[in-house]
Amino acid sequence: CQLNLEETVALSKSDSPQAKQALSLLTAVNYLNYIDRFILAALLSSIQKDLNLSDLQGGLLATAFMLAYIMTSPIFGILVHQFRRALILMVGVIIWSLASIVTGIAGEFYLIFASRFLLGIGESIFTTVSGPFLTDFFSVERRARAFSIYASGAPAGAALGYVLGGFLGGILGWRNSFFIVGIPGFILAYLISRLPEPRGDEKQAEINIKDALNVLFKNRPFVCAVLGFTAYTFVVGGLAHWMPSYIQRSFSMDAAKANMLFGAITVISGFLGTLLGGQWSQRVHQKRKFGFLYFSAICMMLMIPFYLASFFTSNLVIFIGLMAITQFLFFLPMSPINVLIIECVPVPLRTLAMAVSIFACHILGDAISSPLIGWISDQSGSLRFGMIWCAPVIFLGGVFWLLGMREKFY
Repeated sequence: CQLNLEETVALSKSDSPQAKQALSLLTAVNYLNYIDRFILAALLSSIQKDLNLSDLQGGLLATAFMLAYIMTSPIFGILVHQFRRALILMVGVIIWSLASIVTGIAGEFYLIFASRFLLGIGESIFTTVSGPFLTDFFSVERRARAFSIYASGAPAGAALGYVLGGFLGGILGWRNSFFIVGIPGFILAYLISRLPEPRGDEKQAEINIKDALNVLFKNRPFVCAVLGFTAYTFVVGGLAHWMPSYIQRSFSMDAAKANMLFGAITVISGFLGTLLGGQWSQRVHQKRKFGFLYFSAICMMLMIPFYLASFFTSNLVIFIGLMAITQFLFFLPMSPINVLIIECVPVPLRTLAMAVSIFACHILGDAISSPLIGWISDQSGSLRFGMIWCAPVIFLGGVFWLLGMREKFY
């Protein structure tokens, strides 16, 4: 009954000005989220040179960001039941904007590590709360499409991070680049604080955390979706952090050109993949039960040969084509998996489910992939070798998603 009531309210608001405003603003903030997150990768070579950092230390800067996700996302999954969600989102955006500015000030490894940790706290708040918050504005039939627009911030924002990092870094230096991308967040934070609650009550029902977690862990589609998404995040995080450096080293490009190239591949392939993934997966979902999982698993399996082949060519044109296909297939599952994680659990547990998902994805995913790739690179003398080791993880992600296509464990 509670689920039906919620869906009825969401349906009545799906075309409302408030729903469109929320989608537009949260999408804009999500773009900035990924710009601030990935500009580090674009400027990593300059930072390493200026601060004399090894590849392992360069990878640990990504880990600092993910550690904050791991430690704080469950906290905000609980606090959301105590405060108005728009205000929580505002605080998150302010924190990560301040963190970007602090990164530009950092003069040694430990301070820049701390600033990336602070950035992770702010973005953890936003990511934990924004998905369920946006979902409540839209009906079941429209969620995949709405979420694909929101999730387009991942490829497009990341690509803008690479492009802006390469462009601004070449003109103004890496420190000023962080100052510039940190400023817009304060304006967006004010605007997001004025968003209305999509449901009548401003506070969600109180929940017992222990009982809620028991419900989630007995939910087979949820558990398998999160495990598969963890493998997905492991690969995407490592790829996003190290690919500009890989292009520089393998094809003798300077930082600006490498970032521009990878940014262009990401923004075109990733943007199309995210938007089309929402539409195509919805069609599959309408024809078969747990179609979101089936669609996402097929995408993971298909991308493996293209991913591997991209690291075995020395021809730049062939590399671009293979990486474009890889990125397109990578981003197709972005929207359906996020929608599934939210929809396959009871309504009061959605924000907690997102928090658990974020916690798992980062503690076993990109929190360890970037330094692991950096360590393999240091030991073998080949960044290519480190990247290749991600291929079995892609396969594992697809297997988990296929295993999730039953309602519960037996």
